[in-house]
Amino acid sequence: MSETKFRAPAVPLITHDPMFSVWSFATRLTDDSTRHWTGARQYMIGVVSVDGELFDFMGKLQPLSERYLPDYPALEQVSCEIRPMTTTYRFENEKIRLELIFTSPLLLNDLSLLSRPASYLTYRVSARDGKPHETELYFGFSGEFCVDNPRQEVYFGNDTLSTFVSSGTERMLAFAEDDHRIEWGSFHVVAPHMLQNVTGLNHFHHQIHLKHNDLKNGVNSFHIPGPRPHNYGPDWYASYKKTPLNEYFPTITLNETFTIGEEPYENKIVLCYDDVKSLEYFGEKIDAYWKKDGDDFARLERRALDEYPEIMEKVRRFEDALLAEAGELSPKYADIVSLAYRQAIAGHKLTWHDGEIQFVSKENYSNGCAATVDVTYPSVPLFLKYAPELVEGMLNPVFKMIEKGLWPYEFAPHDVGTYPKCNAQAYGFYLRHRHTGRDPLSFQMPVEECGNMILCVAGIAAAEKRYDYFLKHEGLLRQWADYLVKIGYDPENQLCTDDFAGHLAHNTNLSLKGICGIAAFGKMLRATGREEEGARYEQKAREMAASWEKAAAAPEGDHYKLAFDQDDSWSVKYNLIWDRLLDLKLFSKAVYEKEVAYYKTKFRRYGLPLDNRADYTKSDWQMWAAALTDDGELFRGIVDRMWDFLCETPDRTPFTDFYFTTRPLERGFQARTVQGGLFMPLLNL
Repeated sequence: MSETKFRAPAVPLITHDPMFSVWSFATRLTDDSTRHWTGARQYMIGVVSVDGELFDFMGKLQPLSERYLPDYPALEQVSCEIRPMTTTYRFENEKIRLELIFTSPLLLNDLSLLSRPASYLTYRVSARDGKPHETELYFGFSGEFCVDNPRQEVYFGNDTLSTFVSSGTERMLAFAEDDHRIEWGSFHVVAPHMLQNVTGLNHFHHQIHLKHNDLKNGVNSFHIPGPRPHNYGPDWYASYKKTPLNEYFPTITLNETFTIGEEPYENKIVLCYDDVKSLEYFGEKIDAYWKKDGDDFARLERRALDEYPEIMEKVRRFEDALLAEAGELSPKYADIVSLAYRQAIAGHKLTWHDGEIQFVSKENYSNGCAATVDVTYPSVPLFLKYAPELVEGMLNPVFKMIEKGLWPYEFAPHDVGTYPKCNAQAYGFYLRHRHTGRDPLSFQMPVEECGNMILCVAGIAAAEKRYDYFLKHEGLLRQWADYLVKIGYDPENQLCTDDFAGHLAHNTNLSLKGICGIAAFGKMLRATGREEEGARYEQKAREMAASWEKAAAAPEGDHYKLAFDQDDSWSVKYNLIWDRLLDLKLFSKAVYEKEVAYYKTKFRRYGLPLDNRADYTKSDWQMWAAALTDDGELFRGIVDRMWDFLCETPDRTPFTDFYFTTRPLERGFQARTVQGGLFMPLLNL
C-alpha cells in the first residue's frame, strides 16, 4: 500500500451483488449514514459505552431531518484501510482502541463462497491504557436493506440463528430499472452471542441514552428524544405483521457487554441476504449459484459461522498475494486495485441454471442493462487472471438468448435485458427509443460487439489453455468473424462502447478491434486443427493491419488518428492490447512505441483523455493503454493521476470509471464492473 494516505471517494463495506451492496460515502464512518451504491440510505449504527460514557463509531442517528436525534461524540477514527476484500476502520480514545473490519469473501478461486451472500463485521476491542474498562457495544441495522424506498412495508422475525427483516416475495423480480434496490427477500443479522431485538430507531436511541444517563448520574433523567417511544418499542413490532419503514424506522438491534482487560476482545456479526430467486432468465425465476448443491438458507447461516476462521485465512492469503504483485508495480496501483476488486465482482450476480453458470453484470448508473457485452469486455482482465470460467458465465446468457431465437441479426447483440430481467435485448428497443422514430438498429454496435465476443472467447481459451468453449460456440463466432471481414476494417457511422461520445465513422480504434478479432478467430481455428482455414483469417487480418498502419497514420508521423478521415485527431488505442495479449503478431513494435510516446504528451492533471474531442477519460481504457508496452513512465503517469483523482474528487460515490482530466469531477457512471479492466497490467495470458 502507498505510504501517503489513500482517501477513497466511497468505501466498500458489504459487497455481494448489485442489490446487496452497502458503502460509506464519507471519509469518517460517523460522518454520514451508510448507503447502497446508488446513494440511497441503508443505515448501520454503532455506539460504544466505555465506563458509562457513550461514543458513536458508525453511521448517523438521524434518519430524516424532520425528526432530530442527537449524536454522541464520535470515537476518533485514526485510519481506514481498504484491501481487496476487507475494509478496516480503527478508532481510539485515551481508554480503548476499537477495530471494525468489514469482510466480503469474494474469492475468485472459490465460486461457492463467492456466491454465498454473507459478509462479516468483525470487531476487536482492546484497552489502550492497560486498565480494565466496562464496555458495551450497540449495533443497529436498518429495515431499508430490503426495500426500494422507505414507504414500503416490512415485517420482522427470527430463525434458528438470526433476526431478520423481510419485504416478502410479492414484488420479487417485478421491476427492471437502474436506480432501483431490492424489494423482496430478507436481510438477516447472525450474532448468537449478542442480545438481539427489533425496535424503532428513536426507541433504540432512547434506551441507550436513558440507561447510560442513569449509570453516569445515578438518576433517571427522563430524557426522551421523540414522542412516546414506548409505542414503537419491541412489543409494538411483535404485534404487527407489516409496517411502513418511514413511520418509526424499525431497526434490528444488538448489544453486548464485556470488560476489557489485558487481553483484547474479538467477535463477529454475519450479515446475510436471502433473495429467494435471483434473476428472471428467459421467463424463469432462477436461483443463486450457492444453492446448486442443495444448500438452504439455514445451512448457509450455520456454515458462515462455522467456517469463519478458515474463510478469513483464505481471504488473507489471497489479498496478500494480490497486493504483493500489484505493489511491485506501484504502491498506488495496489491502492487502486484494492478499491476496484470488490466493486468489479459485486456488480454481477452468479447463478446456476440448466447445467451452466451465469455471471450477469448490471450496468450500474449507465442504463441498467444486464449482461452487456461491451461492459463484459472491459471487465475481463480481473476474471481472466483468476477465474476464466466466470467469463464464460458472462457470455452464456448472450449465447442462450441467440439459441432461443431472440436475436435475429447477423452481428452480435449488446445485452440480454434490463437487470434483473434477462429476457431479451433492451438497448435500442426501449420505449423511449421507439418514440424517437429511429430504427432500433441505429443504436446498435455491430463491429464493437462482434469483436468483443470473439476476443473474450479467445481470452478464455488462452487463460484456460483449452478450446472447449470456442468449439461449443464456433458457429456463431464464425458468423461474427465473417461480419468483421466484411465491414470491420473501416466501420461505417456507428456506436462503439464509448457510446457517450456519439456515433463515429471510420473509427481507427474500433478498426483495431475488428482486425484483432479476425486474427484471434483464425488463431483458434488453427489451434483446433483447421490450419489452412485459420491461416486465411490470420492472413486477412495481417493485410488489414498493414493497411491500417498507413491509413491511420497522422500527417505529423508521430501518432495515429481518431478516425481515418480526420487528420487533426488522436485517440487512445486500447483495443491494440489484444495483439500483445494473444501474441497475434499483427503490428510492429514501432506502432506501440509511437502511440505510447504520444500519450505521454497528452497528460492532464487527472489523467489521459480518451481522445481529442473532450477532456474526459475512462479509468479502464487508461489502464489498458498503460499495459500496451513496458513503459514505466506511462504506467506511473496514469496510475499517479488516477490515484490523485480518487483522493481529491468531491463526488463521494463508488469508484467512477468516467471522469474529467482537468477537474477532479465525475462525468457519469459509478459502481460499475468495468473496473475489472484495471487489472490489465497484471494479466499475462
